Amino acid sequence: MENQYKCIYDIDKYRDARIKINGDGQELEFTFMVTFVSVPHFFHILLQLWTGKVNKAEINGYGFAVTYYLTVEEKNLCVETLTFGNGAYKPIFTNYKFDFERFAKALAKAFFDYFQEQKNKGLYPLPLEVDEYCHHLSNKVIENYEKFSTIINESELNMIRPVEERKGNTLLDDVLATYLLKSEKEGIEFLLKNDYKKVNGLGYYVVSFHGEGLEETVLQTVFDDSNDAVNCMELLVQSLDNGCGRDILGI
Repeated sequence: MENQYKCIYDIDKYRDARIKINGDGQELEFTFMVTFVSVPHFFHILLQLWTGKVNKAEINGYGFAVTYYLTVEEKNLCVETLTFGNGAYKPIFTNYKFDFERFAKALAKAFFDYFQEQKNKGLYPLPLEVDEYCHHLSNKVIENYEKFSTIINESELNMIRPVEERKGNTLLDDVLATYLLKSEKEGIEFLLKNDYKKVNGLGYYVVSFHGEGLEETVLQTVFDDSNDAVNCMELLVQSLDNGCGRDILGI
């Protein structure tokens, strides 16, 4: 089939995870070093994108030179890779666009096939003498995979609803905002803004809020992690619903 997606998950001789996916005439390979950290992080990021908690993410570090920028557009997962030419230090960007559902389910099947192969070889469960924490099939890797696989096979892709651009002298005016949470009691809507390329290249997240008679206002706190930003928003909504959040927001 023309649009059939195929994925291979493997661990190479250096104990790095290699994920090769083919779909819609494209082939993309992810290479993750420090596998017991980077693989569960990869599943976590994809799940954040799938459930609509974020619509952009950056995967960087873990000892390799490739940076991956992930963005959800409609029902597609757009992947941009950043590498550098030999000796020239010139950035090279390569772009891919995959059907997110087929991408995610192909990845889930590939890991399942690899996991079953290790079981059949008697390599899992891990022997007692193996340091489970640092193993590429650690409990954290398996738990994050199982959570990822369960959700993407039982739920639909939850795309973030774009928010209309708002005028005003606020931080990150030119960055697309995404709607996440709203206090129905107070009628205050919270927005998450981020742009890994424009905000000092460090992937900062900013929370702002607005409501009837309130211009959009940005919280002074800037977050390094989207989970921290979302947790802050959840606490603010809870405080508003409990009748004390307006003082916290200074309104």
